[in-house]
Amino acid sequence: MKVAVVTPSGADGRLAAEFLTEHGIETVLLPEIAALGPIDYAAIGCVVLVEEALADSGVDALDALLRAQPPWSDLPLIVIAGSGSPLMDLVPGLFPRSGNVSLLQRPLHPVSLASAAKVALRARAKQLEVRDLLALRETAVRQRDEFLAMLAHELRNPLAPIRNAAYLLGTLDYDDPLFVKCRAMIDKQARHITRLVDDLLDVSRLELGKTELRLQRVDVNESVSAAVESTANLMSARRHTVKTRLCKTAPIVRADPVRLEQVVCNLLVNAAKFTPDGGTIEVRCRIDGGCAAIEVSDNGIGIKAEMLESIFDLFTQESATLARTRGGLGIGLTLVRRLLQLHGGTIRARSNGLGSGACFEARLPLDQGAEDVAAAPAAQVETPPKRILIVEDGVDTRDSLGMLVEQWNHHVMYAASGPEGLDRARESRPDVALIDIGLPGFDGYQVAQRIRREGSSWSQQVRLIALTGYGQECDRAKAIEAGFDIHLLKPVDPAELRTLLG
Repeated sequence: MKVAVVTPSGADGRLAAEFLTEHGIETVLLPEIAALGPIDYAAIGCVVLVEEALADSGVDALDALLRAQPPWSDLPLIVIAGSGSPLMDLVPGLFPRSGNVSLLQRPLHPVSLASAAKVALRARAKQLEVRDLLALRETAVRQRDEFLAMLAHELRNPLAPIRNAAYLLGTLDYDDPLFVKCRAMIDKQARHITRLVDDLLDVSRLELGKTELRLQRVDVNESVSAAVESTANLMSARRHTVKTRLCKTAPIVRADPVRLEQVVCNLLVNAAKFTPDGGTIEVRCRIDGGCAAIEVSDNGIGIKAEMLESIFDLFTQESATLARTRGGLGIGLTLVRRLLQLHGGTIRARSNGLGSGACFEARLPLDQGAEDVAAAPAAQVETPPKRILIVEDGVDTRDSLGMLVEQWNHHVMYAASGPEGLDRARESRPDVALIDIGLPGFDGYQVAQRIRREGSSWSQQVRLIALTGYGQECDRAKAIEAGFDIHLLKPVDPAELRTLLG
């Protein structure tokens, strides 16, 4: 790396450059600060300024240079001024964006200058190491997110027919206990895997700041009740007793109702997982000091004192073993903390140690705003059977989805590729098209785009639903831009799909 010596005129700058060169430090002479920019941060490790360089517009030029630095950079500055110069007092205040300023007095001592330059270059080398580490981290995070997105897609594809088949089995008039029990197992485990996939992608989105909240006034009592109901099957399977105490006065917060319920669900699942079968879990909602507090406590295995903070870190689990008897990925509590932080809330854990249970307390600020105007419920209207086109190359997914739709008395047509899907759509003009994205021939985005470009009244009115394993925000945006009305993730909840088709 070079040291840039900025000297408008006079011998001091040239003398400084000679001193540095004699000590084996490569230098470059510049007439003004503006000549530095745009700076090569890997080439210039330090800037030596004689006080004349800061005259007139020099201070503004240097300030602009420091403002333009990337976050990792703190460009070292060495300012040379006379003992009576006002710069000796003013320089630290002139450049608050650089805490890396050294002041040297005239007459200049060669050893002092060389020593200061070497220290500055060493500091700059460390900054470049940080830059490189940050670049490696960004690459690793991007690769991780790409892997998670692909993993989610590959898992969602087989999950879709499993969920569909489990739903269809539940519609059969067959009451053999073994059949009923096995069907329930399949459905429960498919839902469990789906939740794990969703949690993985949620962590990725939260880390990248891509999670959008749909805020509204929410009654915390209702969110707690919904979460208790959602986890009832898990609690029953573990023979846990769940005690719920709601607040007498409705605690209203400004929150995303889906995300708030997810927070409470994750706390309940965590309590169930780390409480031996037949335990007791208590959920309490109260108002405390301008906040709504949600406490989830259990009489489970407890938490070591040194783990009370780190337990919220990603992939952290207490007493992880090869047996993996408690399951999970160690991301549920991470999601809880990050979702609460997005809402302006907090989470903390309490425990008296191993064997003494644990308590998690989530807090959200109460909302004092005016009541939201609730939309009038939509009238339920019976609709006639629709013509539904399913464009899907996965045989099991296509067949199981078709059987679902036929159960609801709709007429179903099939296609297994992009070109075939477009041809069938043009020929049959369906009311709704369920279209996969990853299709042979050309993808689902192109199917939607070509349908919309038809220009006929049908092509504008047909409801296009993307049914896919790609679930990142960019995937949703791309689907809407291509002409889809709705973006649904596999495996879709059959009840949700039935409502959309009806």
